[in-house]
Amino acid sequence: MAALPGSDVKMIKLNPEWSVDKAASVPLEASASISDFKGKRLVVTLPGAGGFCNNELDLIKDNMDQFKSAGADEVIVVVGTDILTNAGHGIPNLLQDIDQEFAKANKLQLDGVQSRYLNRAVIAVDENGAEVAREDSPLLACRPLNGLVDVAKKAFAG
Repeated sequence: MAALPGSDVKMIKLNPEWSVDKAASVPLEASASISDFKGKRLVVTLPGAGGFCNNELDLIKDNMDQFKSAGADEVIVVVGTDILTNAGHGIPNLLQDIDQEFAKANKLQLDGVQSRYLNRAVIAVDENGAEVAREDSPLLACRPLNGLVDVAKKAFAG
């Protein structure tokens, strides 16, 4: 299979440990791309953290063990540019697609809107950086946990 489009795009990686109280001692962000992560990766896109059904942020954070059990070495959440706070919401790998380059490469962009993706995607990427599974959902869809985990199971089982 082909390499995941946009996997080398540098995005802002938000620090899950950052808070206003720790602002003086904990860096807020770094630069990272999906190709900077190794192993089997599950990329979950959200339209923007101020958007629809963003209980998915907590759903992912609270169920990391299920993604790992399904075969994902890393779970990476990619959002549009308008995150509610500048903290990483406790999610280890939360990336902001500030220039919409990842969105453009994966046909997620909502034309004329810088901070929202047109749809949501769950993309499985193997150890070699190839896209091995993908499921898209409309912008307004609220995905259940099993819908997200099942993509990892399909891609990484066996």
